[in-house]
Amino acid sequence: MNKEALGVDIGNVIIDHRLISKEEAKLLEERYSTIPATDGVFDCLKKLNDERFHGNIFLISKCTPWAKEKVSAWFKDNDFYNKTGVKPENVFFCQERSEKEKICKENNITHFVDDRLEVLSYMIDKVPNLFLFKPNEKEVEEFKQFLPKVIMVESWGEVLNNIL
Repeated sequence: MNKEALGVDIGNVIIDHRLISKEEAKLLEERYSTIPATDGVFDCLKKLNDERFHGNIFLISKCTPWAKEKVSAWFKDNDFYNKTGVKPENVFFCQERSEKEKICKENNITHFVDDRLEVLSYMIDKVPNLFLFKPNEKEVEEFKQFLPKVIMVESWGEVLNNIL
């Protein structure tokens, strides 16, 4: 049997940009590492790593080179790797949302958590377990034909319950 693997998006799934206003976002460009983690993410990733995926957790994010630098610093400044057990070499960045599917295939991802239904739409019939995390209603409306193929979750506790 192939080992299971979890893929997780970063923005609004691990780092909670929703908690900051547009005005604060400008200020936080200098203090990106102070953007809060999504509630429960550290404990839930640690538990999933320990009890189910055993080192097979991958972070996959579409972002610019600037954002990649900020996100990498956020992980370091928030002691992310020690708190979750996720390995730094299991972090992947890509330029386009559709590229996440290829990274999932290369790493045999069996479960994926993202806040964008568009991203999950590329993975349907390729990644067996898809979780739509606190999605934006307008974006969901645009890609609603894919809703029956995903599990909607509103918290890391729900992700944990669905996977464990």
